[in-house]
Parts: sequence; C-alpha cells; structure tokens
Amino acid sequence: MEIIPALDIIQGKCVRLLKGDYNLKKIYSENPLRIAKTFQKAGFKRLHLIDLEGAKEGKIKNWETIKKIAKNTDLEIEFGGGIRGEGDIKKLISLGISKVILGSLLLKDFENAKKIFQKFRDKIIVAIDAKRGKIYYRGWQKKAEKEFYSLLKNLVSLEVKDIICTDIARDGTLEGPNFALYRRLNKEFPSFKITAAGGIRHIEDLKNLCKIGISGAIVGKAIYEKTISLDDLKILMPKSIIPCLDIKNNKVVKGIKFENLKLIGNPINLAKKYSEADATALAMLDISASLENRKPFFNLVEKVVKVIKIPLIVGGGVTTLSDIEKLLRLGVSKVSLNTSVVENPGFLNKAVKKFGSKRIAVAIDAKKDGHSWKVCILGGTKKTNLDAIKWAREVKKRGAGELLPTSKDRDGTKQGYDLELLRKLKEATNLPIIASGGAGKKEHFPQALTKGKADAVLAASLFHLGEIKIPELKKYLRKKGINVN
Repeated sequence: MEIIPALDIIQGKCVRLLKGDYNLKKIYSENPLRIAKTFQKAGFKRLHLIDLEGAKEGKIKNWETIKKIAKNTDLEIEFGGGIRGEGDIKKLISLGISKVILGSLLLKDFENAKKIFQKFRDKIIVAIDAKRGKIYYRGWQKKAEKEFYSLLKNLVSLEVKDIICTDIARDGTLEGPNFALYRRLNKEFPSFKITAAGGIRHIEDLKNLCKIGISGAIVGKAIYEKTISLDDLKILMPKSIIPCLDIKNNKVVKGIKFENLKLIGNPINLAKKYSEADATALAMLDISASLENRKPFFNLVEKVVKVIKIPLIVGGGVTTLSDIEKLLRLGVSKVSLNTSVVENPGFLNKAVKKFGSKRIAVAIDAKKDGHSWKVCILGGTKKTNLDAIKWAREVKKRGAGELLPTSKDRDGTKQGYDLELLRKLKEATNLPIIASGGAGKKEHFPQALTKGKADAVLAASLFHLGEIKIPELKKYLRKKGINVN
C-alpha cells in the first residue's frame, strides 16, 4: 500500500477543509512548495495535489503554484480540481504532472470524459467522492443524480484501474476511515486499485487499510495536525521486491561471489514472468560490459521493455550521457552506475544534473576487508582501495538518488544479506537502499528490510529457480507487518 501525502491549495496557500466545508478552512502554510519539498525530503514518491478553488469553480485557478511544485520537486504529482477537458490535461502533463484526477467531468459529461479517458488512459485516476451513498462533485458542493455503485459499474466497463474513493463525512475529522466501505469495494470490484481518503488519524488506521488490501492511502490532516509524524510514515512506506537478471552474452546467468557463472535462461521470458507476477520492478545488469569495455545492451533492453509493465532498472557499460539518454528513451525507469563513476566521479554530477536524482542509482559492489568494505568494479573482478561507506557518502553529495549495494562475499551463497553493510550505508546516507547479495530463504527478506533498514530487496536465483514465488513472498512480508508495493 502506497502512502500519499495530500496538499490542498486555496489562493496559493496550503489549507485543509472539514468535511468539504469551505467555511471551515484552516491555513497551514503560505508556502505550498516548501511543504512539498518537506514531503520529498522525507522520502515520499507521490503527492496528492488539489486545487480546491478550481474544484469549486470548475476551472483551475492556481496554475502558478502548480507549476512551482511540479518544476521544483521530483515528486510524482497526481493533480485534481477544475480540470475541464483535454486542453487542461495536456497543459498539466507538459508542466510535469504525472497523473490527472477526473471527478466532476465524469458526472457532468460522461461521453466526453469517456473519450478523454480512452486517449489519456495511463495518465488518469478517477475520483469518487461520496457521503452516505451519494456522490458529490464540484468541490463536493453538488450532489450527483447517478447512484454510487452504478457509476462504479460504468467505470468497470471503461476498464478503469485507478480509483480514489473519499468518504466526505470522514474527511478532515480524524475519526478514522470508512473501513466497511473499502472492504465492500475491494470485494465487489477486485479489478480496481483503490486509494482510500478521509478520516485517517493514526498509524493503526493505515495498517488496517493495508490488511484490507487497499492499494493506497491519502494522508492529509493527520500530518498537518501531527497525529501522524513523517517518521512514523517512513516506517510504513511500501517496500519493493525486485528480481534481478544478471546478463552475459544476452543470456541470464548466475554465479557465486560473482564467479562460476551458470546459464539460467532467456531474459525475455523471465522478464515477462516477473512482470506478470507483479514484482515491484525488474533489474537487468550486464555484468561483463564494463570489463569488456562494451556499450550497454540496447537491443535487449528494447525487447524487454516491450514485454513488461513494471519499472526497469538497467546497469552495465554506461559511460556517457548519451548512453543514459538512450536507455531512458527506450523506457528504462532508472540507470545504475558503478565502474564509470568510480573511475570518473564527475560523470555522476553530470548525469544527475541532466536527468535528475530519481533516474540515477549507484551500484556499490562491496567486499569485506577487515572491519570495513572495499568497492569492487569491472563486474566485481577488481577490488579498489575505496572504502564503501565513504564512497556512499560521496555519491550522495554528488546527487545519487538511490544505492544498490551488493555484498560480493554473500552473492549467490544464500546465507542472507550483509545486514551490517546495509545498516551502515543507510545510516551514512539516508538514501533509498536496494539490498542485494545473499538471499536464501523467506526470513532473509524481512531481516534486510528491518534490521538492515533497506527499502527494497533484490534477489535472483531464488526467483529464477522457483524456490520462492513473488506473490507468496508478498503475503509473507505483509503478515510480518511489512507494507509491500
């Protein structure tokens, strides 16, 4: 379940309403951009941004504020409030808005909304705002004639996937969400990815929504009134499960401690399998490209992107800005750098400046050396004198958005992740950490995510050989109280 902070705007200010009543408005900040940056710094990926004036008047009013937040943060912004049609959607997307939220338009002009949805399907989230079984729109000021569940059935026929459902009677009250409503929605409309909004008051509410199977939760007043702290929310931020394809000669291979490589299979087939298994993301690393002084495997990346619906992380042989640009153009979500930035640290600065931190991860292949770890490069074949923890601090200063540390000593051994290495890297940088190297049984995954303080767990042979299946691992982690994407 993803936790999404809410930022509501009136006259360029951050506000919250009570039960949708514009007369019961409370201003929390004169500077919404500062609030958005606070959420980004806390580690949130998405922001729920609403123009309340726009919602009420049926026309977006706070364009300048929207633009400032979109251009000055790396947050994936879902925006709603006053969207009138295709022109507004195109403008919002051009500003950098990731998703647009349609509510009133669906109720006022369903046929037009249907055409818009078909054209911008991947960019649209549908908002349904309800109170005592009735739907409200135009900033919750008008009651719709259409019945709540009738509209939901129409949305199923449109193949809508993403739904935000707000119980207006709970919104801003800090009285708790309408759990009964969300249970019913999950049961009767299993095709929807439902995000809950309204009434969330403390961490236990979020844990209970997670148990119901809700895909996301929007948290607003509880943050501003400090009944939930950002530190509390960090603990509940969803963790990621990432299968990894180690590639050599366009085939998936796997070894032990980066040696004695064995052929595993076809990368296209495995990539498709993991996408269908609902992995959070897929990593694909050309483990010999740097050693052999080769360019990245662009042709293979292009083929893999076509068969998956999950984010793809690619590394190996990336030495120029044009390499990164080409990979991103092919559909890669994030590029992992290792040898090239160890040999030329300034390349990392240039990459981050051009493409942004969220597109750049730094892989650190680390080998234990007494009480410390040394960085290895060239596919793990060459140990440097570079201290892994100091190097992690350095790449953070240079703008890296994420770390992908692999313990060379644990790789392929199935003895468990190097928890001490993970913990020290997290404490040194506070960057998102993808744990890699050593997974051998289910218990190793929660250990990495809790004791190791990792944000994601990466594994290869366990998944390739079917020893652990991703859906089963997700269920196991949720039972352990770990929120999983």
